[in-house]
Amino acid sequence: MTYRLLRSAAAAFTLLILASCGDSTTETETAGDTPPAALAAAANSWITRADLPSTERWALAAATVTNAAGQSILYTIGGRTATGGSLSKVQAYNVATNSWSYKASLPVPLYWSNGAGVINRKIYISGGLTGYKAYSAALYVYDPAANSWTRKHDMPNTTFRGVTGVIDGKLYVLTGCDQEDCDRYEPRAFYRYNPVTDRWVSLPTPTSQVGGRMGGVMGKKFYVTGGGNQLDMYDPATNLWAARAPMPQQHSRGAAAALAGKLYVTGGYQEEPDGTIESVLTTSVYDPTTNTWATRAPMPTAHSDFAASRVVFNGRPRIEVVGGTRPGNNLQYIP
Repeated sequence: MTYRLLRSAAAAFTLLILASCGDSTTETETAGDTPPAALAAAANSWITRADLPSTERWALAAATVTNAAGQSILYTIGGRTATGGSLSKVQAYNVATNSWSYKASLPVPLYWSNGAGVINRKIYISGGLTGYKAYSAALYVYDPAANSWTRKHDMPNTTFRGVTGVIDGKLYVLTGCDQEDCDRYEPRAFYRYNPVTDRWVSLPTPTSQVGGRMGGVMGKKFYVTGGGNQLDMYDPATNLWAARAPMPQQHSRGAAAALAGKLYVTGGYQEEPDGTIESVLTTSVYDPTTNTWATRAPMPTAHSDFAASRVVFNGRPRIEVVGGTRPGNNLQYIP
């Protein structure tokens, strides 16, 4: 299911403006009652949860950490405003209470990072842009227990718009690119970070040169997809990539998360031969055991440059997607 947009709108959306917005670290909380629909939502359905408070955000990162009470807390990190301003804002969403709070801001404004990974209840986020054409190689770690950020060893090169996975306590980052910047970053870089030694190593890149952007870890293997239909799998045991079944639907600038051994890819857009842009609502699901894709319930509203993460609500795993315009910039998918 798609909706036609004008190329000019897409071009305006991707405009980068060098700007910075102040962020609060106040622990004020924006609460929303848990609707009955959230408790009794049907399988293969989407529900709307409490919107991201304050500034609307695109190109953000998201990761989930379980708190001491066993509740899923989704952290939204950085991003851009509708006018292109870069953000250092960090907000936490409590899935159980359907409420938001502000956390310690990133040390720098950051958008289009390589996504985020969680190791030992800490969130790692690498690369990205701090402003117009200001690429970063930094690696930052957020400790939810201390509500503080620490900078770790920089990546071997500046990177952005990639995808991050965690396997056996190590961070795997496949970098991405965008439009005219792609020539600068060919071939894509692929790195592994060891938090014990605080060091990065370079790994082989996919032969298909699939962009990073979206992916997830299943069965200790890293699955990634990019602007096209390609899907590649990296196996750390062999240090090799393999092409897998391509997606039936393009999801440029969509979002992805792994849940219950399957990869869920949703939202984004596709470009038609005549140059127009089609917003994609489709939810595409990949099963690595059969190497096949299936189509599930579409998103209720169109989103691009947003983020997704696995959460648990009332004992049931779900996927939370956040970012974009309000209302409806916090959606939850029930598989």
